[in-house]
Amino acid sequence: MKKIKDFFSKIGIGNVISIVGVIIAMGSFMITNQNTSKSIQIAQTQAGMNAKQMKEDQKEKEEEQASKVACWLQNESKTDNGASTRTVIIQNSSTIPVYGVYVLSTNNRSSDVFSEINIVPSATVYVDTLKPGETKVRIKNSGSAMGGVRQSTAMTFKDANSHYWFRSPHGNLIKISEKKMYKNFNHLGIELPIFPYSE
Repeated sequence: MKKIKDFFSKIGIGNVISIVGVIIAMGSFMITNQNTSKSIQIAQTQAGMNAKQMKEDQKEKEEEQASKVACWLQNESKTDNGASTRTVIIQNSSTIPVYGVYVLSTNNRSSDVFSEINIVPSATVYVDTLKPGETKVRIKNSGSAMGGVRQSTAMTFKDANSHYWFRSPHGNLIKISEKKMYKNFNHLGIELPIFPYSE
């Protein structure tokens, strides 16, 4: 006890207060630093969530018109000039046209990946401008459903903002580039130009 008293008497009461003040300040700094780190982490997490939400909102806005465009086959078939054909219904539920529509004849077993799709090149139908509402076109009948393989359709088109899209045989919507689209058309054996569809 005497040693402690001697120690305090040597360094002086003012110095003791200063030391205690430094210790308290260091403690406060450490607590503040921890709080600051937590605040930064929270802010970074929030910024990441905001960026993700913005990206999702942008994607949704970008797909707004394209998501309203699809095509499907009617079950009936008929003979036109000796060739068996089927009706394809193309639906544009948006309020403005889409352009450069290619209706592709494929089957229900085909891939949803644009570069891997199986098609009948000679059956491709082109619609220059697809107005809002329902449009019907005729497509070559690719045969009977042997082994569960049935004729189906896919399509590519350009929306009003000049974005290109692929609607797969199973209805999936995928954004593609114009360059990739024409490169794949060449790979698939689709001979361009195809004249616009007319009844």
